[in-house]
Amino acid sequence: MVGSAGEFAGRVLSRGRAARRPAPRLDHGRNRSALPLVLLALFAAALPALFCSCTDSAGDRPNILFVVWDTTRLDRLSLYGYDRPTTPFLEKWAEDARVFDNCISTACTTTSSHGAMFTGLLPSEHGANNDFSYLDDSHETLAEIFRSSGYQTYLFSSNPHISFEENFSQGFETEEHPWDDKYMDQAMRILRGKVDPRDRSSEINARIRSNKTGKWSIKACGELAQQGLLQWLDKRDSDRPYFAFLNYMEAHRPFIPAMEYRRRFMNPQQVKRSFTVDRSWHTMWLYSFGLHEYRPYEIKLMSSTYDACIAELDGMFRELITTLEMKGHLDNTIVVLTSDHGEHLGEHHMLDHQYSLYEGLLRVPLILHYPGKVQPGRVRQPVVNFDIFPTLLELAGLRPPSGLPQRTVSLLSPREKRARLAEYPAPLEGPVTMIKDMVSSWDPAPFRRNLSALYKDDLKLIWASNGRHELYDLAADPDEESDISSQAADLFERMQEEYGETKNGLKRFDLSRARSRQMSPEQIERLRALGYSDGKK
Repeated sequence: MVGSAGEFAGRVLSRGRAARRPAPRLDHGRNRSALPLVLLALFAAALPALFCSCTDSAGDRPNILFVVWDTTRLDRLSLYGYDRPTTPFLEKWAEDARVFDNCISTACTTTSSHGAMFTGLLPSEHGANNDFSYLDDSHETLAEIFRSSGYQTYLFSSNPHISFEENFSQGFETEEHPWDDKYMDQAMRILRGKVDPRDRSSEINARIRSNKTGKWSIKACGELAQQGLLQWLDKRDSDRPYFAFLNYMEAHRPFIPAMEYRRRFMNPQQVKRSFTVDRSWHTMWLYSFGLHEYRPYEIKLMSSTYDACIAELDGMFRELITTLEMKGHLDNTIVVLTSDHGEHLGEHHMLDHQYSLYEGLLRVPLILHYPGKVQPGRVRQPVVNFDIFPTLLELAGLRPPSGLPQRTVSLLSPREKRARLAEYPAPLEGPVTMIKDMVSSWDPAPFRRNLSALYKDDLKLIWASNGRHELYDLAADPDEESDISSQAADLFERMQEEYGETKNGLKRFDLSRARSRQMSPEQIERLRALGYSDGKK
């Protein structure tokens, strides 16, 4: 959405320092003839600010590093009390940061959640979901706002959705991915080095052996994000601030952590057995749809492998932060770390991150690091990961787009009480179709439903389009094991009423305005292999 030079000038004037100065009051009734001269004078006065705003020294405005650990659930980080040491670096680094203990995501899927973080809009407002995984041009993203205000912008994403094809890179001057030609050879070396020849837990080893890896296979190459960012930072104009976004996919299926991290959480026998747990797409979805059973030890091994993935992310983040600090790239820099959603690990008889809005998918980490400017400490107030949108703008002295719904709240002043909404606007059709073709007698209707989750105090309502609503008291039942909708009828009714009022207040995105598009065969294959497409789109 970055437009012409005229649009650029308009945005800088509307958001730059000149626009924040009190404007002279014009008495249109008494001095109409002087109006053109006044406007001309104002424009002349604004011109220096227009050009200075892009050349101010980086010390005047903060740099911003926005990091997403894709598919990372809060309760598996030792920073948040998990009893296994998955994030030792985060624990140390966060001593100088603001750590949010009660953060949810707006969604359980990539496009819906990233769209919300990038625009400050809920999924039903920005429109990106499983049915339409495209961020429409009509939205103004963080990257666009920062770029039009003089920031240099950079994106490195290991998630196929966060790319030019899905229009999530709008506003970024430089966009890179591990499947780019410049990284492909390195990425394949990393992949082959991480995937043990004995591993039969997913399809990835067979693809490597048959030389049919495809671009999707190299998503767990997060170390390339550091390399790309450093190369970009070394070449950029150091007199201008930067806005950089990194997406890491190590915690996303298939789980292929490096051996050193597996050994932290499993003994040699467990590591060997973890390679035999069948977590192929077919078997995983059969389990999630109630058509297959895993043994308890298999669920435990999946869980331990996931822990190893989180520890690997922690190791990569340690290397990233320490290297950037050593090179001076973190001077006057805001670093924010969060996740787009979590992952089912057997709870509610489910795997992956579709078809529910339970806590394992919605509770995500959120850490804001800006020493000397943002007071460190633990924050218990309720927040949402799309609150990052107004917070970064506020810290940089920029204004959000006019007309934006005020559902986000600055992380600098969170509210004590707040109703929060998460959404699953469209169920993923690919797995449903695949399993229905395999098991013709299976009824997929319970999984073909839209979901919303409304949080208010300790209560959580899960609204379902098929009428199978649920209500949980998270204080008494944090694992959502007991639906109290039948025994707490009054509370259930009040929560449904509040949900109705909240949804009615949303300005839903009109999909009829969205432009049609055709994905390339390579993109379809990449998304299909990750479970985002049924291969028919």
